[in-house]
Amino acid sequence: MQDKISASYRDWLADQKMPKGKRAAMLSALELFSKQGYDGTSTMAIANHAGISQATIFKYFKTKADLLEAILKPMINNVLPEYREAFLAGIPATKTLREAVHFLVRDRYQFLLKNQEVIMIFLTQVMTNADTRTMFQQFMRETAPMFINTIYGTLKNSGSLRDDLSPAAVLRTLAGQLISYFIQRQVLMPEIKADENADLQLIEDQIVRAISQG
Repeated sequence: MQDKISASYRDWLADQKMPKGKRAAMLSALELFSKQGYDGTSTMAIANHAGISQATIFKYFKTKADLLEAILKPMINNVLPEYREAFLAGIPATKTLREAVHFLVRDRYQFLLKNQEVIMIFLTQVMTNADTRTMFQQFMRETAPMFINTIYGTLKNSGSLRDDLSPAAVLRTLAGQLISYFIQRQVLMPEIKADENADLQLIEDQIVRAISQG
């Protein structure tokens, strides 16, 4: 079964028509916010990294907060919905629970990797920024029923899913394992070499043991 490669925020940004200076500011902010944090990055640092002046940044964004919003809003309003539609439509028919888990793990991890910069910004901001949290909560209210019906339904159709687990519990098991591994690789131990294929296989094994009937 071929693994599906998901949408990229950078690809989406590259397709947008905008002035060169604005794009440079957004790309530099994307990189620096993800590495240094929003609070640890000044507009001067963004300007220097982008090779533009602070005046250029403020020409397009009144404040640093506006620049952050310009990065995160497209992720929530454009990239995530596009990924959601393609992901749900592309889930293959599988005969076994393990095949379904394999697809879900590989697809979702590829999405995290291809969007690691904006995901890192998002993970920190959703915990500390009320506006970001509100945007994400709205997206989840719209998305949760779709994911639960489609993903849980796919797993249920395998005939091997535990009957005592709710759809939310199953999805929490899937997402929790992947996000924990992503944070470990990108934040906690990025310098340590790892065999990601082997690690993801182990994650698949753990998920299958947790949600299968036995």
